[in-house]
Amino acid sequence: MFKLPVCPYCGRQMGYKASIMLMDKKQTSCRKCGKLSKVRYKGRCAWLAAVFIAVLIVLNTLMLFSENNKTLIPNMVVTVAVIIIYLALTPLTVRLCEIEGQRDRQPVQKLKKNRHRQKKTKYTDVKFDENPLKGTSFDE
Repeated sequence: MFKLPVCPYCGRQMGYKASIMLMDKKQTSCRKCGKLSKVRYKGRCAWLAAVFIAVLIVLNTLMLFSENNKTLIPNMVVTVAVIIIYLALTPLTVRLCEIEGQRDRQPVQKLKKNRHRQKKTKYTDVKFDENPLKGTSFDE
């Protein structure tokens, strides 16, 4: 259940920081194969939040009634700790799903470091004069 997202086309695994950034997007493209995929995480996050809320209610109730606490500081510390754990686990619930028609799409050719050398331009429309010095002071 808690895994980093994987590209459904090429199998490339995203990093933890990339997973956090994907949570703001509806779809993303893979850096390796260049194909688009849907980002899904809301259902799993809602389920995870429900589990953590239930755990928090049980923990806080037990701490409140079983111990002779004069303050609520231990309850607040436990609550903040559980919220931090929840926020750390939510990027691990992100999943990438295929978009119809993307599997057949040809991958974009990656250019190497010297991209300007790979771009081939043909100057067929440029015409040069046979005698560029004609009509000047250098004309003989």
